[in-house]
Amino acid sequence: MKIGIYGGTYNPPHTGHMQAAAEAVRLLKLDKLLLIPDRIAPHKEIPTGSPTPEQRLEMLRIAAAGHPEMEVSDIELKREGKSYTADTVEQLRSLYPEDNLWLVMGTDMLLRFDQIWRSYDEIARLADLAVVSRHEDDRAALEEKAAHLRETLGARIHLIEAPVIEISSTELREGE
Repeated sequence: MKIGIYGGTYNPPHTGHMQAAAEAVRLLKLDKLLLIPDRIAPHKEIPTGSPTPEQRLEMLRIAAAGHPEMEVSDIELKREGKSYTADTVEQLRSLYPEDNLWLVMGTDMLLRFDQIWRSYDEIARLADLAVVSRHEDDRAALEEKAAHLRETLGARIHLIEAPVIEISSTELREGE
């Protein structure tokens, strides 16, 4: 089975998240895509007054309704402390030992993959990386980074060109 992993803060989940998720399912021919909100984001602060992790989980469930191939998971909410992707991928690998895991991420995450991600080499060993490209002008930087990670880590990286709605959770919260 091909299982995608699409984590994030989802503060709040929005159409851009769902479109990227649907494109990943379609282009990668995933059997299932796990949508995983984090408890505490390791690389950014959650603004004061934001929904709780449980509220973000429920909003994500509402957003994913009608997408039978998408499953919302509380795997990171069950753990204490910061939500590290490496821990999640390791846990999912033990739950799905025979399946092909795909970690779905955006352009910005791949470009900083070996700089800010905890245990990035372990993540690359346990899952393929599927990068949803948002900007045409990022293509050269993405190709260069993907080549570097393939060479240094043996990473299996798939660049997905997909129409993605340009919106961010920050813009939604700030009413932009």
